[in-house]
Amino acid sequence: MLSKTLKTQFASAIRRLLRPMVRQMIAYGLPYPAFAELAKQVYLEVAEGEFALPFKRQTDSRIALVTGMTRKEIGQLRRHPRPAGALPAVEESAATYVIGRWMAAPPYATPDGIPRRLPYEAAAAQPSFARLVRELGSHVPVRAVLDELLRLGIVALSADGEVDLRHEVHIPAGESEGRFTLLGSDPGELFATIAHNIDHGDEPWLQRKVAYDHIGGAALPALRDEARQAGLDFVRRANALIASYDRDRQPEAPGGARTRVVVGVYYFEEPVGDEAPQEAPPATPRPPGRIRRTS
Repeated sequence: MLSKTLKTQFASAIRRLLRPMVRQMIAYGLPYPAFAELAKQVYLEVAEGEFALPFKRQTDSRIALVTGMTRKEIGQLRRHPRPAGALPAVEESAATYVIGRWMAAPPYATPDGIPRRLPYEAAAAQPSFARLVRELGSHVPVRAVLDELLRLGIVALSADGEVDLRHEVHIPAGESEGRFTLLGSDPGELFATIAHNIDHGDEPWLQRKVAYDHIGGAALPALRDEARQAGLDFVRRANALIASYDRDRQPEAPGGARTRVVVGVYYFEEPVGDEAPQEAPPATPRPPGRIRRTS
């Protein structure tokens, strides 16, 4: 168990770790309730599988003690277990709801399902973007929904204040099942390596990186290419090394408990400050700052 000071430092490190994760969850439309449900499931799975007392059944009270969850939450999760790897129900985002209703039927679409161009606001009897959002029963203000759809590039706003649906489905750029598999495995392996080195400093695993914070932007294209090649050279050497110990390929290699071994390499860059002035983005027509409700 960590001391209060170290626990605070650990919590600060976890907060920093969560920032890029939360950024992508928001970008991909995974809302907080789904994340919270995932976290509860993982807490339960880890507590049951890795923190059980020997020769004693893992009770709800024991799991509540080590996780901080309530016995009611634990009981509900245990009474309705999900298959291994199953995900909680993920609520659709406001963007998905708006697109679906917009294309469903008149008055927001033609009978053939072609979305109409909508005024931002109109009389109560007339179809409008504001009316569409309100009909969905969302607690989010209409203006906030529009701003998010504009940010995602799903809609465009004309100079006369009309909203045009540009994309009939919201799919994050570059979505790939294989890439998401790596997203689930690689960061977890790195985190486990760092945690091992914290807990077992006398027997550390390989964990090294180099970092510099004053690289000129003009050098980045060449640096990326050279770093990629250096990484490929390293991975080839690591692959040959580990393959020489893999018993599927080398049956005469040393035996013992079957173990998975991973050696990886990565490249990362981020801006440091704003040394050069940034060009202002092109002006975007804006809707009225205040929505007037009509009856």
